[in-house]
Amino acid sequence: MFAWIAHFIEKHPVLHRAALAVWRVFPPRLAGFLKGQLARNWLVGAVAVLIDDTVQPPEILIVEHSYRRKGAWGLPGGALESIEGDPTAPGHGASPDDVIEAALRREVREELGIDIGDIRMLRVDAIPYIEEEPGPYRLDFYFRCEPAQGFAAMREELASGEVRPASPEIKQMRLVALGDLKNYDLFSPDIRFLCDDLPRLVPALGVNMETED
Repeated sequence: MFAWIAHFIEKHPVLHRAALAVWRVFPPRLAGFLKGQLARNWLVGAVAVLIDDTVQPPEILIVEHSYRRKGAWGLPGGALESIEGDPTAPGHGASPDDVIEAALRREVREELGIDIGDIRMLRVDAIPYIEEEPGPYRLDFYFRCEPAQGFAAMREELASGEVRPASPEIKQMRLVALGDLKNYDLFSPDIRFLCDDLPRLVPALGVNMETED
């Protein structure tokens, strides 16, 4: 409701100018509180895209989440935790440059027992609504990653059970050929990324998925 009012005001120049004039006289704490009510709530996520293209066909690591009945399978990752500090008081410290990458490394290590080596960002996806997980808007950062031990070693560790889910949130994890992803009940944002974005960002992979509603 509050967000709708804010957008309505922004679309009407006279109301917008008047609202800005009133806003200027608000005490900073009150202005901050109102901004929190008017703004969208966003969940920031970091997603690991672990693709082994040294094998043919290329394979990608996917995990089965225990807390989703629909779209249980998907790419590993997690949400950024709140940084330290008081949002009502001035802050003097800056977050590290790699705060999102560090969060992704931590989540993958804690949930899967895998250390991430090389990492580079592929895409940022702003998602207003997810059928499987209604809630705040999502801002997901997708990173192409490599396991620190290499894909061959990770493959052996998966097969032997040496590497296995380390969190109750994850039921199982698998390396799956890209063409076989259609056989899994995938999380809808990951389907969009794998079908629409990944072929454009990494054409050599040639992702070809057909999904059914």
